[in-house]
Amino acid sequence: MKMLSLLGIVTLSLLAPLGASIGEKHLEAEKKNAEEKGKALVYFFAQGYYNPNCPKCIADVNANNAAMRKALPRKVANVIMIDAGETRGLDKLPACVTTAKQGAPQLIATDAAGTTVIATLQGRPDRKQADAFAKALAAAIPPK
Repeated sequence: MKMLSLLGIVTLSLLAPLGASIGEKHLEAEKKNAEEKGKALVYFFAQGYYNPNCPKCIADVNANNAAMRKALPRKVANVIMIDAGETRGLDKLPACVTTAKQGAPQLIATDAAGTTVIATLQGRPDRKQADAFAKALAAAIPPK
């Protein structure tokens, strides 16, 4: 069990650089790309470890984040990762995202311009919730 927990921590620490801090240039590039491709933007707020000394807690957080990653509708959306504990750049997020944010893990989908929230998904989604999120997103995005 300890080895599994250690493996989870190492894996997340290696993946952490992939979700770099939120910069204005990064957000603008994602918005432009989403507009060009006719996609939505999904802001993925990852859950952090609430008790890093508890293997069961680590496994639970890893499972929650993995379920959210699995629920990401990458065909119709560009994803902006926001790591747990990230503080830099949060003021650059659109107002509709900051008002919709309730906790982590959470997915908040907006239109390409980042002005309107289309759908949200919070907690550890099951397949039915993930499918409903993807369908709501696909229905809100006009086909190109």
